[in-house]
Amino acid sequence: MTKEEILTYLFAKRDLTAGVQDARHNAYEAQQAFETKTKSLKRQTIWIAVGGFFLTPVVVGLVAEILGNIIGVIGIFAWWGALIYAIILYFQKKKAAAQVVEQANEKVSQAMSEQAYIDGKADFPDKFYSFWTIDRLIHLINENRATSLQEAFNVAETQDFQNDQLSLQQENLAVSQSTNKMSAISAAANVFTALNTRK
Repeated sequence: MTKEEILTYLFAKRDLTAGVQDARHNAYEAQQAFETKTKSLKRQTIWIAVGGFFLTPVVVGLVAEILGNIIGVIGIFAWWGALIYAIILYFQKKKAAAQVVEQANEKVSQAMSEQAYIDGKADFPDKFYSFWTIDRLIHLINENRATSLQEAFNVAETQDFQNDQLSLQQENLAVSQSTNKMSAISAAANVFTALNTRK
């Protein structure tokens, strides 16, 4: 195959995977929005609960002092109602956000089950059948870093291996830095313990 034939072939494969890539991107964004919304709602509910727990006795005490005990009891029930409402609202909004994530994941499944996508996968290695990997193969061919499709696969596989190794090295570095930090803290604690027990 000539360079132009390889590029035409890869462009066709990339076009077949574009729908799946778009669906995956939307699913990723929906998941990120879900996690952000869950954290926000959790914080909101906790603030309402804690704020109500500490402020209610003060406010109810002042109101009861001024207007009488009946109003104080009504204030306590109002706080409990607000807390229950906040909890119900938390679960409703969380459920709605989870449904958006579920719908996005269903769209990924639908895009992957389209016949054109499946047919395109038939004569292409599974490992490389994704939009960004095919795009990377196109760049390898365009930049003359690979002259054949097999050579482009080999270069891409080597790059993946090197990226995996780099990732492992970064993880090991993070672990060793954490260990060094903890050992320094432990050494400082041991010094203070020795000083305290010496007396």
